[in-house]
Order: sequence, then C-alpha cells, then structure tokens
Amino acid sequence: MKQTFLIAALMSLLAPPITAFAHGTDYRVIEKDQVVAAEFFYSDMTPMRYTEVLVFSPENDKVEFQNGRTDANGRFAFFAHLPGDWKIEVNDGMGHAVHAAIAVSPETQEANSAGDNSGLEKKKAHSTVTKKNHALLGDASTVVKLFLGLSAMINLFLGMYVWKRKK
Repeated sequence: MKQTFLIAALMSLLAPPITAFAHGTDYRVIEKDQVVAAEFFYSDMTPMRYTEVLVFSPENDKVEFQNGRTDANGRFAFFAHLPGDWKIEVNDGMGHAVHAAIAVSPETQEANSAGDNSGLEKKKAHSTVTKKNHALLGDASTVVKLFLGLSAMINLFLGMYVWKRKK
C-alpha cells in the first residue's frame, strides 16, 4: 500500500503540467451603431413596467429577432443592424398591447456609424394601441370586478333563499 502511494506521488511530481483552457467574460459599450430605444406607457402616462417585448426585423415578421421585457421605466432598447421597418410588440398580459413600427433608414445608420446621434431623432415611430374589451366590465379595475362578482353571487344566493321560502 505504501508502495502504491509512493509511486502515485512520484508520478504526479514528474508529470508535466497540462494547460487548462477556460473562457472568461467581458463587455464593451457600443457607441457608433444603430441602437433603437423606445418607451411604452399606458394612456395615463404610467410606464408599462416589466412587460413582454417582441422585436421583429425587416427580414422576418414571423420569428422574433429579439425578445425581453421593458425596464422599471417602461423602456426597451435593441440593436437594429438592418435598414427597414422594425416591428415591436409589447403586451402586458392583461389585455393591453402596443404594436409599433419603427423605420430605420440607411442614412440613419451611416450617421450613427460616424458618431452623429441626430439621426435618431429623424426616425418616425408609428404605434397603435389595441385593448381587449371585456364583455361587460370594459376597463374596470380588478377591485371593481371583484366587488361586482361577489355582489352577483350574494344576490343569486339571496334570490334562491327567497324563492325557496315562498314554496
């Protein structure tokens, strides 16, 4: 047993070191490329916080180019590597959605590559807001919906009680 340990120790001392390959991480700030940033909000100017965002490139309007969520201020940014109409869909999952089309022109990309950010202001953003209308309650708040639901159940049970007592 001592011999086995001694042989293993000698072999480990005499063995050449092996280079270990690993990868690290880093970052860079992109300043000269076309970055599109948009802000999404409700009609009362409240930001659409942490809502789902889908971005579609001019090449493919079926599969999203990028997806993510807005930040705490309702903002979302992406890198537009091609000129054309970029479509953005924002959906809060509660019936409110924004469908925006942002035109990115080749001139805007060239201006931004040269470090000129004035091209960003020339873009036109066309957005349409679609709301799902709930059949009876429309845009009522959750508290109002809860109150009306409980009231309907209480009235139903009271009506059944009165009807049963009359018999």
